[in-house]
Amino acid sequence: MNDRKIKAAFAVGAGMICALMAAFWQLARTSSVDQALVAGGAVFVAVVTLAFMVLTYLRSD
Repeated sequence: MNDRKIKAAFAVGAGMICALMAAFWQLARTSSVDQALVAGGAVFVAVVTLAFMVLTYLRSD
């Protein structure tokens, strides 16, 4: 497995962990599954997008 695939896997993994934490926090706070899914999905998209932006920036050097 090359280095780029490993970095992508770590970025997706970090996004999933952050999304799960946000979803469980929202679920504990509001007891609404719908709000928890929305919060988790938004955090996942944001973290993965940011991770790939940083990886692209670092690779451009």
